[in-house]
Amino acid sequence: MKDVCLVLEGAYPDLTGGVSEWVDRLLRGLGEVSFTVAHLSEEGEVAPPPAYARPDNLESLARLSLDPERDEPPAAVCAALPEARVYHALSTGAAGAVAARAAAERGRPFLLSEHGLAWHEAGLGIVACKPHRSPERPDPAELRRRAGAVAAMARQAYGAADLITSVCSVNRRAQIAAGAAPGRTRLLPNPAPPISAAAPSPAADGPFRVGLVGRVVAIKDVATFLRAAAIVAAERTDCEFAVIGPLDHEPEYARRCRELAAELEIGEQVTFTGEADPGQWYRQLDAVALTSLSEAQPLALLEAMAAGLPVVATAVGGCPELVGDAGLLVAPRDHEAAARALLQLAGDSALRARLGAVGQRRASGAHAPARFRAAYHDVYASLAGE
Repeated sequence: MKDVCLVLEGAYPDLTGGVSEWVDRLLRGLGEVSFTVAHLSEEGEVAPPPAYARPDNLESLARLSLDPERDEPPAAVCAALPEARVYHALSTGAAGAVAARAAAERGRPFLLSEHGLAWHEAGLGIVACKPHRSPERPDPAELRRRAGAVAAMARQAYGAADLITSVCSVNRRAQIAAGAAPGRTRLLPNPAPPISAAAPSPAADGPFRVGLVGRVVAIKDVATFLRAAAIVAAERTDCEFAVIGPLDHEPEYARRCRELAAELEIGEQVTFTGEADPGQWYRQLDAVALTSLSEAQPLALLEAMAAGLPVVATAVGGCPELVGDAGLLVAPRDHEAAARALLQLAGDSALRARLGAVGQRRASGAHAPARFRAAYHDVYASLAGE
């Protein structure tokens, strides 16, 4: 019997992204804990090559198929979960339902961790990390039906969970408002990457470089970043922009973003990197922007702060709590406000340095990797009765 069975849908190890990166850091940080992963996917779906190397303490990866037309997963899927001392779902919806049922039937504890809130994102047309199930123009009635079903599954998971963790206070409050017992909820922030010496700053007389780090998908609203970049470029000729993240998660959206850059006449100033190591890019940037429509506690901002970079972010989800006084916040879908914030940073190197230093201090405090590892080690040990 393994210590922990992680149950997730459409993420690790197949796709990169915030949840997958979080899982990889959890596994590698807790080498003394043995894990299995139950990866839920659609019937007939062919697994791509893994995006992550397998850590030594990942004992097995079970791929279990779901019918996308069914809201409730069948009993056979729950029964097929590997045996474990703790069942840990990384979202509500199918993952939460499967883990809760398996835990109840086997007399094991059920831990639920939420990054984004699936029931909130379902109302925006997002279905886990399944871009092909997020229609570009969803039918409003179907959207309401699906969102209602996901919300009902969330309430069931909240009622069944022995402990519910969240990465940010705003999501914890939302969980409680949706029925989670306050005494069973706990705030466990995301970990920053290990912080080494400050990354060398770009040359003072070089161009002002801004990067958006994230998957090129609609929920990241890369289009707003590009429109903001066009305004900045019109006022300053010394600016360069990079969109750093995979282009194959929503290929049609990525294609439209490339076309938009050309229409805005900034195609030569914008680099779409595709899948890339953002750590290498942080050393070349002056600032990082994130124009998402929905976030929990984005690792991209946390990584940028740890690297000593100022950030511009939309005031959604846990971004205000994470950024604090380490960056500038703007309203979602407001490219003019984002442009003003970027122009402010471009014209004030002292401000950039001050915000970057504040960000590093915040990242090394509550988000220190050692604190993250210790917190989850203690959670697993407590639930397993150790």
